[in-house]
Amino acid sequence: MERMRIEGIKLGGELVAVTFRNLSNVEDHISRFCQILAKNQINLIFLSSSNTGENAQVTFCVAIEDQVQVKALIADEPGLAPHVEFISSVGLLSIFHHQFSLKMLGLILNIFGKMHLPLYGFASSLSTLTFITDYDQLDRAVKTIQKNLAVSSDQIYLKPETRVIQSREVKE
Repeated sequence: MERMRIEGIKLGGELVAVTFRNLSNVEDHISRFCQILAKNQINLIFLSSSNTGENAQVTFCVAIEDQVQVKALIADEPGLAPHVEFISSVGLLSIFHHQFSLKMLGLILNIFGKMHLPLYGFASSLSTLTFITDYDQLDRAVKTIQKNLAVSSDQIYLKPETRVIQSREVKE
């Protein structure tokens, strides 16, 4: 059987996933919280939302070193703390398939299930599927995807070795 072809895989660095569930006025809360993150110079690495009637859910990821500050900011924001879940040490796995294909999504979800790999969220576009899973499982996920899909080894971008962090201090 011929394996489906993908154009590449990219892995991100270690992150913390933050999920808000069952928020009333989800747009107002998330807009306000994004303003708070910006004011505190905290970058959103990933953002995904779904809203099915009363069950609004928003998931975002920030750098692992921002976790303590983000927890404090949420605790200070009325109405958010009871609706939040933190998942530490997650990573993003992006698959570049360059075509819209429910078959590809189904295949990847099947791979995750067979591997017993946790899936905390995902987002899709016409060219990329991005999954949130345990950071320490990213290498195993890539090896399994390589066995099941056609991808060239030179099109796999592993976890970044270096990380640039901008200081929040202002020097004059």
